[in-house]
Order: sequence, then C-alpha cells, then structure tokens
Amino acid sequence: MSEPILDISGLDISFSTYGQRSQILHDVSMQVGKGERVALIGQSGSGKTVTMRSIIGTLPMPPAAIDRGSIRFEGVELLTLGKRARNRLKGTGISIVLQDPLLSFNPVLSIGRQMDDVVRFADVRLGTSREKSARRHHIFEVLRHVQLADPERICQAYPMMLSGGMRQRVLIAMALLNSPRLLIADEPGTALDVTTQQEILILLNRLVDETGMSLMLITHNLGVVREMADRVYVMERGRIVESGTREEIFSQPKHDYTKNLMRAVPPLYGEGVKNVCNDTDVGPLIQISGLCKDFPLRRGLFNRQYGTNHAVNDVTLTIDSGDVFGIAGESGSGKTTLAKMMLGLFDATRGEITIGKDSLSSIAGTPEFRKLIQIVYQNPGSSLNPKRSVADQLSVPLIFAGFDRAAIPARISQLLELVDLPARYASMYPHELSGGQKQRVAIARALSVDPKIIVLDEPTSALDVLIQNVVIDLLQRLREELNLTFVFISHDLSLMRNFCNRVAIMFRGEICEQGATADVFADPQHPYTRALLGSIPVLTDEEAAQKPTIEASERQAVLSSTTTLN
Repeated sequence: MSEPILDISGLDISFSTYGQRSQILHDVSMQVGKGERVALIGQSGSGKTVTMRSIIGTLPMPPAAIDRGSIRFEGVELLTLGKRARNRLKGTGISIVLQDPLLSFNPVLSIGRQMDDVVRFADVRLGTSREKSARRHHIFEVLRHVQLADPERICQAYPMMLSGGMRQRVLIAMALLNSPRLLIADEPGTALDVTTQQEILILLNRLVDETGMSLMLITHNLGVVREMADRVYVMERGRIVESGTREEIFSQPKHDYTKNLMRAVPPLYGEGVKNVCNDTDVGPLIQISGLCKDFPLRRGLFNRQYGTNHAVNDVTLTIDSGDVFGIAGESGSGKTTLAKMMLGLFDATRGEITIGKDSLSSIAGTPEFRKLIQIVYQNPGSSLNPKRSVADQLSVPLIFAGFDRAAIPARISQLLELVDLPARYASMYPHELSGGQKQRVAIARALSVDPKIIVLDEPTSALDVLIQNVVIDLLQRLREELNLTFVFISHDLSLMRNFCNRVAIMFRGEICEQGATADVFADPQHPYTRALLGSIPVLTDEEAAQKPTIEASERQAVLSSTTTLN
C-alpha cells in the first residue's frame, strides 16, 4: 500500500437510544493509500455508513458518541480538529457521492445554481473569491471532465429533467468541483441499471487514474468490488472481520462471513445457476397485444405540447399461469409503465391487455380486479405508512375487499405466518423493522386478498445480497404454495437468471428480445441484450469469460440514450 491519506485506528462508536447505549463500531481500523481504490463491504446494518459519516463529520452527536480511536487525514487528527477547520476539508479534502442522486439535489434549484453554491461556499471557507464568469467556466470544465458534452444545457436543467446516469455524473462533478484528495462513493450504482452503473464505474476509475485522488467505495455489490478495488475490508456487525487485496479476498476468503457473502451472489453462468421451470401447464393468464402508451411532452407558460414520448410501443407478449416472468431493461425503457398498465393504473393508447378471459378495460377498477392482481414495490420503507402499525397496514386492503372485520385479526396472524414473521410483529411500526422484515410485510399486504398475480417491481434492489436471498426464497415458496404468477421487474439480471423461467428485454419502449431465460442468457440475439449481459459485474474469471462480448462502437450506439436528457 502507498502512503496512507486516511488512517482509521481503533475506532469505537456508540449510540444512545431510549436511555440505553449500544456500541455500533468495535475497534475499527483501516487505511486508504494515496491514489488507491479501497472497498468497504458488508450487509445492511454492518456499520459501513456509520464509518463513512464519522470520516466526514456528519454523525448526529448526540445520540452518537465516539468513545475511542483515531481518524487521521493526511496526518491531521480529525476527531480533535475544530469545527471551522473540519468544514474547510469538506469538498476540498474529502468529498462524497451518495447513493440516490435524485435525493441529493434540491428539486427547485437548477443544476447550475447548485453547483455554483458549492464553489462559492468553498471559496468562502478557504478565504478566496472568484468572479461568477470564472466559477461558471470552472463548472463547465468539470462537467466535461465527467463526460457531459453539453454543460450549458445541463446547468440550465433541473434534477428531474436528467436521466439517472446523468444525475449521478453531475453528483460526481459536484464532488470534484474543489479538487478533493479523497472521494467516498457510498453505493454509487445501486439505484442505476447495469449499463449506466458500468459507465459510472468506468468514469470513477478514469478519474482516479487522471487526478491521482483516492477512492473509498462503500457497497454490498461484490461484482463491483471485484472490478474496482485494489484492497477490500469486510465489515460485520461493526467489526472488520477480514481485509486484504482484491485477489486475496475473492480467490481465498478466510472468514465465514466473507464466504457467505460470496455464496449469496446469484451466479450468471456456470454450474450454480438455477433453471426455473413452470410445471403448472395451465395456459395463458395475461395476453398483451400491440400495446402502446404515449405521453404528451409539454413546455412553456401555456403548457403547449411539443412532442410525444412513446413510453410503451407495440408490446406483445404472453404470460402463462404459474410463470415467473421477468421484464428487464435500463431505466426509462418502459418496464414500470408496462407494469402500471397491467395494474390498470394507466390506460392504453392503443392495443389490448387480456387477463384470463376478460379484457382489462372492462374489469379495471372493480373489486374483483383488485383481488386478482397486486404489487410489491421497490423500497419497503417508502411503501409502508410510517404512522401505522403492521396490523393497520395489513387490515386496510382486507377492509376494502369486504373482509369480515371480526375475522381480520386471525387473517393478519395467518399472513404474518405466511411470510415467516411472528404474530407479535402485528403491533410494531415500520421503523422498528429491518429492511428484510419491512419487505416481508409488504409481501404479506399484497397477499392479503388472495391474488393470482403479483407484480414485483424491483423488490430486492434496496436489500443486501444476504437478505435478498431470504426474500427470494420466500417468494419462491409462496409461488408454489399459493399457485401465484409473478411479473418480476428488475435490472438485476443475475437475480433474474436464477428466479425467472421466462424473460423479456425492453429497450426504448419495445420488446427487443424474449423467450426462456436460459435461452436468452445463453445466446442473446439483440445487441442491446448483449450489452446488458456484458455489463453485469461477476465474481469469477470463469463467469466473465462466458459473458457476451460487444464491440465498443456498437455498445456506444446501442446505449447512447443513457447520455441524453429525458
């Protein structure tokens, strides 16, 4: 390792909750060398984010308390540094890129205004001053440095006007505005599809090489770590349980926890892949024919239409009863719009959806339709009402479905048992549950009215790999026990390969390829499918060798939509 720019030694951190103090970090020691890429991995709740916040000085104190230890940046002890001196380091010495780029921006301010604020405040902290034109020129240069070719247009735009990949690039640019020596990237690709994620990782690698800054990558995506990191620290329950070079960690992991993390990652190719079959042989349940959904594009004071967004364009597919039907594609490809049309939330511009023997247009909105199809959303923390107990949240759909109120408590206990939660959880509130437990409650709520079809919209993307596997195993068991049909929307193709029996790939509102999952993954026909599969980070050289290859020029042509405004 090169000379350390960051040196954490013997760090103990505790939190006080309801008068009781709990230790969160236990004797954490780690180093990041100059120009080095270091990854900190572990499941949710292992202490990664607490470690990050202790470095940048944003721990809430109280209830947090640093009981012991040292954090030195470029030889300077941060824990005893004055508030003003530490603030001068933020953005200039140490910068951070957070997980969700949309939540990191102020939605009512333009990108240019927010970037200018970052430069101005850094100038004030450092006692310097630049004219507005000089700041603007600097902002444009940094935006070009992160491969955004039209910085003037970007600066005029508002956050919601940019794609997910563009927002992440702008967020990286903001972190680089004041030339930091250490960049902390906290789950920089979790909210992005695999193609955009790969572009962001390539960008971060290039910036480290060109600027010589150090990178601390915090993630639970082991495939990303294998492609990015020079050294790896593994954290479990607030302790560093293993550390070493990337080659040492991935080829010869020593700690059982590290081995469990590796085993939890669903394989993309090889002997460990699960081939899912539909053995019910009942026939079609959902038939979609020539489905289109257009949205008008409007602007100006009088909200005049200037164009049309063809969100779903001539989609035709059949989903059989008992299928786990996967719909994959990058952000903006039309996956969620298609799902909302199946749920009757959007009316079709053209085309038809038939569920069973009934046209969706004739049954949408009826009590019978609500009992037929339900949805489990991506983030259980957002889809559950924080002010209602678990029992309250499970009782709402039962009441709307006309369930006998006297029988509701027994039904709630039955639903919790179905998703492997004790009956006592009925009195709890969402903030008292882990991410996996909250998703189980969301699944129980979807099951409350005995549906035949459940739409799973990114149900595990907010979960780490260990909890993800538990939730997927639960869904597979429920499918077999209750004869369910799943429509699984995801950008996690490794998970889709091991969970879905059939898959459709969406690109710019169209189905570019569909078929049995094993066939599509083994021999992808469309260039976009090959680009998707080629972008997936994997854990072994054997899997990497089996990924489809695509020429750089062809890949750029196929994925050009990721670098344009929505």
